[in-house]
Amino acid sequence: MIELSKVSKRYESGKTHQDVFRDLTFKFEETGIYSVVGPSGSGKTTLLNLISGLDKFNKGSLKIFGKEISSLNQEQLSRLRRNFFGFAYQYHHLLENLNIFDNCMVSMANPDKDAIKKILKNLHISGYAKKFPSTLSGGEKQRSSIARALCKQPRILLLDETTGNLDEKNSNIVQDFILDFAAKTRCLLIYVTHDNNFANKAKSVLEISNRNIRNK
Repeated sequence: MIELSKVSKRYESGKTHQDVFRDLTFKFEETGIYSVVGPSGSGKTTLLNLISGLDKFNKGSLKIFGKEISSLNQEQLSRLRRNFFGFAYQYHHLLENLNIFDNCMVSMANPDKDAIKKILKNLHISGYAKKFPSTLSGGEKQRSSIARALCKQPRILLLDETTGNLDEKNSNIVQDFILDFAAKTRCLLIYVTHDNNFANKAKSVLEISNRNIRNK
């Protein structure tokens, strides 16, 4: 479960500032499936970064499974992300010196080759297993990044525009597999998307508006 209470986030640059969130209060259920929509610059990616501790909020409270993350140091935050989170963002962040199969292997606390093969197959990228990121297209890297995140079997899965570089056919395949994976593993899935069809497949559609979140 993720609980945000009166969270405010402001970016400052010199004498100017931008309020992204103001007194944001929301609870994500432990096994929920949420999509997050809103115009560019509204704070969708910032929300994911706050939840994962990659960015800091200015005031308020944010608890992950009852633990207040503002009280954690960098080492503790890193451990929290490593133990509980899976990420697949718009930029793939794959390890360039490892092939795709090994990228998946290093993400797992207890590496399971059969599980990796199954996920690669379901994402239609079995043929990329021994390829290195530098040899893949943007869409292929994106699917590989998703595979790595899923192989981790996370309790919290955060996705940011992860199907943006895919054609319609592959996008639907990936979307449906992600949703099926989240339902079967009972993880908390929060994904940001500009794709209304994908957004509406979630059990809860959240819209960021006026520096806050509302159910759409």
